[in-house]
Amino acid sequence: MLKFIIDHNVPKSVGIFLQKAKYHVKFVRDINPEMSDLQIINFAAEEKRIIVSNDKDFRYFSVKHKNVDMILFSYVSQQSDVRIHGLKQVLPELKVPFGAIILR
Repeated sequence: MLKFIIDHNVPKSVGIFLQKAKYHVKFVRDINPEMSDLQIINFAAEEKRIIVSNDKDFRYFSVKHKNVDMILFSYVSQQSDVRIHGLKQVLPELKVPFGAIILR
């Protein structure tokens, strides 16, 4: 089963969608809202979780930390349903490790 960690800048509804789809989800805001990007990466690596984030800094980290898979949103729209739609497109074919996927 795929496991995810949802960054604090991603709408909670995105994580709830993943939970309803029977994936194991943890939220940064529930663990420690003050976690740095590197702490999130280390947490994801330790627990073998996929990072889901809007943070553009993770694009850089995805090159440097190839041991962590990431789904990064790069949408103009801030609407949750746009992000959920993007996830619906990639989840059926998702196999770890995959590196980084940028949804636009």
